[in-house]
Amino acid sequence: MGIVLVAISLVINALRVNEYKITIAKIRNQKDEYFKESETSPIPNQENFRGLLYFDTEPRYKVSAKLQYIDTLSLIRVLRNDGKLTQYRRFAHATFMLDNISHTVVLLKLLNEEDGNLFLPFTDMTNGKGTYRAGRYLDINWKKGQKNLDIDFNLAYNPYCVYNYKYSCPIPPRENFIKAFIQAGEKMVPEQE
Repeated sequence: MGIVLVAISLVINALRVNEYKITIAKIRNQKDEYFKESETSPIPNQENFRGLLYFDTEPRYKVSAKLQYIDTLSLIRVLRNDGKLTQYRRFAHATFMLDNISHTVVLLKLLNEEDGNLFLPFTDMTNGKGTYRAGRYLDINWKKGQKNLDIDFNLAYNPYCVYNYKYSCPIPPRENFIKAFIQAGEKMVPEQE
């Protein structure tokens, strides 16, 4: 009986993983289609665009993070690639486990935003070795009062300035360096590493 339950559990888990991978593939396909077809695409040469490069989807890079809200108004001026500064609010610290090591990052919010998305610009040990050297981004859905949230590095994306110099992109703050090789999300095209 125990062997049957273990087998059923393994099958159910495999189905969930497969469903998750299909969901990530759909999101990636939609982004590639947007980059290829949209008038607001950052890709200057859309007719030759063949799609972005991605790491294989790995469920271990979807982590559960514990939030610690920053009660006082803590502002950070984030430098952009064109030398301009954008002011964000340090909204919460997110602590998560990856490869049996605890990591903490700060989640940012634009000053005029209410509920909704949090912004996680980050760097990791893959920068310049497979991913954009200046870092990548994540947009994270958040609901008021949440104590935990998922951070899915399989959805990590490159700033638009990677594809088009006309864009101004925030450079991830030093406090969001993750001392790990996050081989998830968008890769860098070789000529832009």
